[in-house]
Amino acid sequence: MHTVPLDHAKQKLIFYVAQDLDQLTKFDVQQLVNELAASRVWSIAPPSLIDEIDENGLEVVGGMLEIYSALPPNILPLDVDSKSLEEVEELIGAVRDLSEKGSLSFEFQLDATYVGSIEDGVVDRALQEGLLAPWRDNLSGKN
Repeated sequence: MHTVPLDHAKQKLIFYVAQDLDQLTKFDVQQLVNELAASRVWSIAPPSLIDEIDENGLEVVGGMLEIYSALPPNILPLDVDSKSLEEVEELIGAVRDLSEKGSLSFEFQLDATYVGSIEDGVVDRALQEGLLAPWRDNLSGKN
């Protein structure tokens, strides 16, 4: 298993509820983040809860997972990059399940860049084909 230097560049995968919030939804998202955090040993740190007021005065509830950046000029060992993808897929799967169960909409950002959404349990093309598929393809092409 490779280790990654502590100063290696990191990115934040953020997900948040993209509809009106009620107390049950907030509770469900808190529960999701807590269950995910306890579900495994995470590469950097477990997902953390986001519950804040944005610059427009709107409440933002969701979660954040830090991952190692593989964007140039950063180079990640294959096993580390694979583990990051596995963690992101686990997070997206858990959000998808909650979305389906509660008929909820979520949006995802990688740092400040929108990367897709999940609505009523359906992962959109942007998230599937813009983030996950190229990542999988890149990993399968590595030696």
